[in-house]
Amino acid sequence: MATVAFVDEGRVWAKAGMGFPFREWSRDEGFSSYAINSSGLTVVRDARDDDRFTSSPLVTQEPHVRFYAGAPLLCAEG
Repeated sequence: MATVAFVDEGRVWAKAGMGFPFREWSRDEGFSSYAINSSGLTVVRDARDDDRFTSSPLVTQEPHVRFYAGAPLLCAEG
């Protein structure tokens, strides 16, 4: 599964995707907050082994996310 998502203050929403069952979810449940607050690529090889995500509903329930890679997209103004 794969998704391209946008993030605002409180939610994440899928702009495009394949096999990911949700169109929108809370920032608190997802991985994106870590990616947008980093200066580069965020890679989670197995979310079950990462203390930041072991209790996330996206990991413990369907769709049982394991791998994640994300990076912030920044404009010239930051």
